[in-house]
Amino acid sequence: MDHVIGYDLARGLHIIAVIAWIAGLLMLPRFYAYITASQAGGELEAAMLKAARSLRMIILAPSLVLAWAFGIFLFATYISGDWTRPVGEVFDTVPHWFWAKLLLVLGLSGYHGYLSVEGKRIASGERRRSERYWRLMSELPFIAAIAIVLLATLEP
Repeated sequence: MDHVIGYDLARGLHIIAVIAWIAGLLMLPRFYAYITASQAGGELEAAMLKAARSLRMIILAPSLVLAWAFGIFLFATYISGDWTRPVGEVFDTVPHWFWAKLLLVLGLSGYHGYLSVEGKRIASGERRRSERYWRLMSELPFIAAIAIVLLATLEP
């Protein structure tokens, strides 16, 4: 069966989408830190609120969707061997490192959702977290990305 998109192209597009997604996840909490530290109703707050919303809508949402879409395509291509076997046997051939990577990606997806909810709260005027909190939170995606990349490349 011929695919509309080849495996190598899908892999490249997946990596590009993941880079954009992680970059956005690294930036967004920093924007929240700037907003939290700024004067309510001030010019900096307005600019940062606009930047955070644009980042969520233009970069983060599309890159999340594309990273997942290409990732699912790659996974389906990987396991698309002999489907005459029971599904359990097909999934038994998936390496253990992949399941760890998937859990981390699910965690990043949840973190993305958390940032989106918090962004709406911040935009409505709530300041539930400190500037320091947001600066620390901006490091989480990088730590997760390190683990995900090492799992995918080293295949332990």
